[in-house]
Amino acid sequence: MRFAPTLTAPRGPIPAAPRRTLAALLSAAVGAVVLLGAGAPVARAATLGTLTANPATGTDTTSMSLTTSGACPAEADHVIVKVTGKGFPAEGQNVIGTSPVELYPVSGAGYEVPLTSTMRDYASLAGFTTLDGRYEFTLTCRKAFGTATYGDFKGSVWFTSDTTYQNTAPAQATSTALTVTPGGSVPHGTAVKLTAKITPATAPGTVQFLDGSAALGAPVTVAAGSASLTTSTLKVSTHMLRAQFLPADPAGYKGSLSAGVALTVTVPLPKVTSPPKVTGTARVGSKVTCAVAFDGDTSIAYQWLRDGTSISGATASTRVLTSTDRTHKIACRATGKNSSGSTPVTSPAVTVATGVALKVVTAPTITGTPTVGKTLTVKSGTWTPAATSYSYVWKRDGRTISGATKTTYKTVRADKGHLLTVTVTAKRAGHANGTTTTKSVRVR
Repeated sequence: MRFAPTLTAPRGPIPAAPRRTLAALLSAAVGAVVLLGAGAPVARAATLGTLTANPATGTDTTSMSLTTSGACPAEADHVIVKVTGKGFPAEGQNVIGTSPVELYPVSGAGYEVPLTSTMRDYASLAGFTTLDGRYEFTLTCRKAFGTATYGDFKGSVWFTSDTTYQNTAPAQATSTALTVTPGGSVPHGTAVKLTAKITPATAPGTVQFLDGSAALGAPVTVAAGSASLTTSTLKVSTHMLRAQFLPADPAGYKGSLSAGVALTVTVPLPKVTSPPKVTGTARVGSKVTCAVAFDGDTSIAYQWLRDGTSISGATASTRVLTSTDRTHKIACRATGKNSSGSTPVTSPAVTVATGVALKVVTAPTITGTPTVGKTLTVKSGTWTPAATSYSYVWKRDGRTISGATKTTYKTVRADKGHLLTVTVTAKRAGHANGTTTTKSVRVR
């Protein structure tokens, strides 16, 4: 491997005469640079030809070389090589500094330019570790000094893994996804639509739909990443359907085969003979029923809905409405099933009203000694449906005693000789409140 010569300073003091000569040479060189920068165009031609990386494939354990398709123009006596791509600076990173053309052996019509390091080494200098995708090399013909350039040679390598590269663009992988509508199980004669989605959507080609290994119709041209076929001729049996993408440009895209989608073609589905409806009183605490009838069913599945959304666990033909249902719309979905599949149908919705008011079963009572200074206690009694909370109002001769709203009350002098009662209000979410008043006690 050959490298550009490196200038080194002489050791020891420089004699006066040589020093003046060196100064004159440096002055002339700087002047030449200035003149070149001021008078020469920035670039003569955009692209002179191509660069080819050798070897054609590799594992990036040793450095590669670049071969130009031609020679630089006569004015150019140096070259510089940069690389761009994922991870490298946008303006490119030098992989060969400005070097005389004469360093590089002629290979055919052009030059063979060996790189001095692996791509991984260059990546490390740029601050990253993973090589991925396409990297472009640009060899620029130029002079040693100044900004004048005389055209570029360009070429690329593609890393198909972090360590493996090739000098030709790899065919892009594709994927094919198949959907079948309706799916699962359909009665014989049903029109079934097969839709293939191709990724990337820009890949040109056709899709051959398959029933097992047999072709279903002719290949369908892909448009905007999609192709579809509708058929109603599938026989009664279980089918394994697939979609095979056939690229129009095999060098640019790879073909792909979808996963199989099973479809069973059977006898007709259950038929609704009496549409579903919600029967019973639609209020909190009441039981409602999903009434429906099918012909040809072997079983019926139920799902209750609240405002169109399935209620978790509500899968019986009946349902006791809860406080959560109050003011919402309740419906039921019934699904008739047989060996061919299922027929779902949904009832009209009904709005759930507030439940009945709580009724007293065992009346509340006041306990304790009704004398001044003693504490009386009210027992809440029992209610149906069962109460979940209570409120209390103590009264003297039917008039509310301010602040007396607890289960206990300590009598005062003003109560002596008067009748005390407690009005108890029983509460339960979703139901109207129930209210009753205890029998009175006279304070002595």
